[in-house]
Amino acid sequence: MGKREEIIEATKALLWEKGYEATSPRDIQAKSNAGQGSFYHHFHSKQALAQVAIQEVVDERISDFETAMSLDATFKTRLSTYIAQNTQPLLGCRVGRLVWDSAIQEEELRKPLDQYFRHLETRLVEILEKEAANGRTRLLVPASQIALMILAVVQGSFAISRAMKTPRADDARSALVAFLDLAIVD
Repeated sequence: MGKREEIIEATKALLWEKGYEATSPRDIQAKSNAGQGSFYHHFHSKQALAQVAIQEVVDERISDFETAMSLDATFKTRLSTYIAQNTQPLLGCRVGRLVWDSAIQEEELRKPLDQYFRHLETRLVEILEKEAANGRTRLLVPASQIALMILAVVQGSFAISRAMKTPRADDARSALVAFLDLAIVD
């Protein structure tokens, strides 16, 4: 891994741990063992670096989602597989955590976040509708409402976990499964 990649990886970790505003170029340099010259050789600003790092995180999480959704299992099992990938609920969602940062006002930093949530919502609707069309499931609630509920419960569980300093992701997953059992008949 080259120095540029080390800087990006350090930034991805710091954005998850501290958020954009609380992460300084000096923090990034320290975590990546990069000097100021190396940092600015690769990125002209903290925002330019954050844009690359956020896009990489979004691309990784979308890839993880698509991998989970391609498993040969029921929708609920595939969804649980994806959700269970975050093993540090007190840090929040690697993407969702950034929506609370005022830096989201910068269009270049907001766009990847929008891309992520739109992708998940769109794909969840497509997958649910395909499952219903193939006769694998019967939807008692419209797919669009189920998809939005999934996103809201997952993101909300991370927010609640952070606020209470208590992991609540498992409780939220149980509540989500109970909702899905009412909304989807296998």
